[in-house]
Amino acid sequence: MVDNRDDRIRVDLVLPPEIREQHPERLIELRDLLLEAFAVALVIHEGQENEERGFIDHERCGHRIGEPCEKVARWEVGRGQVL
Repeated sequence: MVDNRDDRIRVDLVLPPEIREQHPERLIELRDLLLEAFAVALVIHEGQENEERGFIDHERCGHRIGEPCEKVARWEVGRGQVL
């Protein structure tokens, strides 16, 4: 029997500021690797009320220190960088 279901990968990582300060290239490498998947990623029910569009949000998260998050950038499947 053939399994025709799509694969869905969800990731939500919080990385310490030391990574950005000491190895900023690692963040860029991680982002670029994820963006490669955008070339083949699907938008489910595109243009409909129940549309499901993949995305990557890059935020500066202040939750650990009692501050709000600040959105730095956003990429959406089929649209590219939107912020």
